[in-house]
Amino acid sequence: MGQTKKRNYDRYTLAFKQQAVKLANHPSVTAKDIAEGLGIHVVMLYRWRMEHKNGELRENRHMKPPKSSLKRRKTRTDPAKAKDDELIKANKRIRELEKTLGLRTEELDLLKKARRFFEKARR
Repeated sequence: MGQTKKRNYDRYTLAFKQQAVKLANHPSVTAKDIAEGLGIHVVMLYRWRMEHKNGELRENRHMKPPKSSLKRRKTRTDPAKAKDDELIKANKRIRELEKTLGLRTEELDLLKKARRFFEKARR
């Protein structure tokens, strides 16, 4: 038998619900348009309106504190620090390339010696 997946439901803050109800109660806008704009189902918005009218609108008791966004924009640095960081990266890259060049030079020298050795062995 297959296992059922745990459903992840969206949980909304009380402030979000109140703002949605306030927008939905505006006379020139339909609740359907507001619900689509907020990305919620229109029935949920109607339920929140009814709860607000009855004074029962409250925050979900299972509401977790919001997580900080992982895709946070880096803080801006001054241009001098950015130039220094760029220079450090460039120097590191130069050292890596010099090391690689040294290894390739050693390999080339070794291959030249091996070629001379095998040429002598053929004679």
